[in-house]
Formats: sequence, structure tokens, C-alpha cells
Amino acid sequence: MQHVSYIPGCSPSELSITYSPLPTVTPNDVLIQVEYSGVGGTDLAQRRGNFNPKQDSPDHHLIMGLEVSGIVAQVGDDVTDFRQGDRVMALLYGGGYAQYALAPQQQVLEVPDTLTLEQGAAIPENFWTVYANLFEPAFGNLCEKPEEKTLLVHGGTGGIGSTALLLSKALGVRQIITTVSSPEKMEAAKRFGADVAINYNETDFVEKAMEATRGKGVDVILCFLGGDYTPRNIDAMAPFGRLVQLGLRRGKDVTFDFKVLMNKWGLVTGGHLRPRTLEQKEATRNALRDLVLPLWKSGGLEKPEVMKVLRLEEAGEAHRMLEKGVVVGKVVLKP
Repeated sequence: MQHVSYIPGCSPSELSITYSPLPTVTPNDVLIQVEYSGVGGTDLAQRRGNFNPKQDSPDHHLIMGLEVSGIVAQVGDDVTDFRQGDRVMALLYGGGYAQYALAPQQQVLEVPDTLTLEQGAAIPENFWTVYANLFEPAFGNLCEKPEEKTLLVHGGTGGIGSTALLLSKALGVRQIITTVSSPEKMEAAKRFGADVAINYNETDFVEKAMEATRGKGVDVILCFLGGDYTPRNIDAMAPFGRLVQLGLRRGKDVTFDFKVLMNKWGLVTGGHLRPRTLEQKEATRNALRDLVLPLWKSGGLEKPEVMKVLRLEEAGEAHRMLEKGVVVGKVVLKP
């Protein structure tokens, strides 16, 4: 099969197409003939050498790509929920930038008839991440009485950001605020479900968030930035609020006044999707299957937006688009 090859630390222009054997199907596996592969920030980190699979990972896990959609080509002996020919989307340990990909059955979902396979590739990594961090009872402030809660999402037009807006709107979060970089992205964010869109190049997001919440602050803040944004996020936090840190684009070293957080009884959490156990990912898959897929089937949840479809050999261009910050929604690859 064809797959995208890279050397850790390489530039987007150095990505190339290589041939390798199909991955071996074990009893718990679903082999998917890939129709589309999602491209995300974790892929960029892996190419740069900052986010590597475990040393004992099978060869196909060393290929970039954590999410795909496609047609089931083969199932292992223990697989009960899927069969050859099914339309599916899947969260992977790696191997998405290829013509075939392997996923444990616990990380596979059907693609309902109301979604295209192109849209399906925009779902797994983003929706697993957002649901786990915002709505699962062990982590999510938004799982109880979302109709009383406020949410601030930084970067509301990217893959994770737009997913947070779409899902929070569908699940009834009372007020959704987001930050973006341009007037055009403000309009896109409102299309995804934001009630308030703040252009951070023109105004202070803390001031606008406090104004939008009438001085209370925001119950949950979803941030990928870290660095100097952390104390500002805490300033914008409501009493008993939570800062969910999913990235550190502005730096991992943070200085803030802990007394401000203590006075608010605030909480800061963070984590990556990839190290979560199979059981944890299965629990999220089941929640998405039971609560989120029905919303797409009924029309109660807006479909994810795919900005551009590129060929597998154009993976470098997809990475450049993400690095430039021009992506609204998702970019996917077509093998």
C-alpha cells in the first residue's frame, strides 16, 4: 500500500510517498480501506519530532495520521460490531496517512447516512478529544446542567475549536464564547455555534469575556496556548471554573498568581488523547455512539466543515496550511 513517509524533524516539503505491506489483522482489529484521512496538529508535532509513538509500536503506528474514514476491508475473529463493506470512521494509534489503516474495534464508529465519508474523517480525533475533556463526568464541568454553563474556546475555527463549538451548541451549553484572529473567522465561528466571537487582534479577550458574562467570568475555558495566556485565562475564569489545557503553543513555562486561582476555587486540567487507555477511549466511543451520532441522524448537530480535500501526496501542503493558521474546520487527505 502507499503511505506518507517522513523523517522526524523534516519540513512539509520533505514528506514523500512510500510503499509498505498492509498491516496484519489481529483478532480485535478492523482493517479499513481509507477513503479520507484527517490532518491535525498532532501530525505536525509528530513530523517535527515532538510527538513520537512508543518505541515498541508496530510499523504502521509509525505512519502519521490518527483518524480516517472508509470501508471495512477485513475484520479480526473477535470483532462483533462491524463487517466487510461497512462505512466507518476510526480513531487510530497511527497509520492514517495510507491506503489502508488498522483500528481496534473499540475505536471505530459507523458513518451514518446523513454524513459523507469526507465529513467522517473530520470527526474522530476532534470529537473524542472534545467530548472526553468537556462532557465526560470524570472531567467535564459541562456534563451537568450545560444549560447553566458558559464556555470560552480559544481558536474556534480550527479542528478542535470548531468541534467544541458545534458539540457544545448541540448539547445545550448556555453561552459559547470564542477567540479568533480575523473578522472572516468571527463569521465562521458564529456559523459553528459561537454566541460571542472575539477578534483577539483587536481587543482584549478577558475584558470581552467578562463583559459577555456580566462580570461573572467563564465556567469552562478550552485553550491550546499556555504560556502568557494562562494567567489571563484564570482572570477570565468564573468562581469554581476550570481551565482545560490541550496544547502549549505559546510555551510550557507558565507564571501566574496562584492566589487568584485559589480565591476562585478554580481548577486547571490538561491531557493528551493518545496516551489514554483502550478502555477509556472505548467509553468515549460509546458515548459518541449513543449521544452524538443520533444528533447527526436527526439533524440536531451541524456537520463538521471540511475546508479542503488534498491528495495523499499533497500532505505537505496540508501541513503548511495548518502552520499558516488559514484552516477553517478541517483539511483531509484522499489516498
